[in-house]
Amino acid sequence: MRLGVSTLAEGLGAPLSFGSAYLVLLVCVSGRARFALNFREIALQRYDVLVLAEDTLALVRQRSRGFLAMACLLPKALASEVAYVLPDTLLTFLREQPHCVPSPLDVPLLQGWLHQLMDAQHNSGRQRHVMLRNLLQNFFLKMVTLLPKQKRAPAQVSRRQRLAWDFWERVGQRSTHQRDVQSYAEALCISPFYLSQLTRECFNATPKALIDRQVVLEIKALLTYSELPIGRIAERLNFEDASYLCRYFRRHTGQSLTGYRRAGQGGTGP
Repeated sequence: MRLGVSTLAEGLGAPLSFGSAYLVLLVCVSGRARFALNFREIALQRYDVLVLAEDTLALVRQRSRGFLAMACLLPKALASEVAYVLPDTLLTFLREQPHCVPSPLDVPLLQGWLHQLMDAQHNSGRQRHVMLRNLLQNFFLKMVTLLPKQKRAPAQVSRRQRLAWDFWERVGQRSTHQRDVQSYAEALCISPFYLSQLTRECFNATPKALIDRQVVLEIKALLTYSELPIGRIAERLNFEDASYLCRYFRRHTGQSLTGYRRAGQGGTGP
């Protein structure tokens, strides 16, 4: 599990990417932000919680200068352990309503839970995994007691939004080996021009910019969380050679691969 505080600056105006996380908890700890979750606008303020599944399309539309979020990234194995004791009604509800607003009485409980979670995360003892699992289960079980008796009907998604969402899902699945806009447009049975219209409308970015952004995130993840040499990273991400990978990364980030790895950027947060 990964746990850290983030400004989510890299996600402003483009889909957020959390690597291989299966489930993400975001808790706003300061400031405010506006999100689009599966094309539904959400206003996030202090101590609001977002529960994001791996297929949730999340964008940061706006954020205040002091916005910070505690991000808890769960791998699939841990998320499955946590979900084992949870009722299906909660999981269904959270997929439809991922924005949770605690009552004033529950805010101190949330603050205490965050402190316990951080303490457990930094515990190097043998009980660390059990502590994290139990804390996360307690968090969601508390949610069960707060479930409303009636759920709102899920929002309708237009065909244009669905196509944009399908494009972003394909980028997440294929960007390591497919980086040309034409192939994505053909897979969606639309023209590159129409795809560009969709992504500008929904994400305020071109298809190529979104593809490149995802590739850069993949490179950063391998630099930060693996010890693979540059040549192996180039092979894994289907670049012609290490030299081309270096030029690509510098063009999009202004940094060298070795410089980024040495600095250890992103090592403690999402």
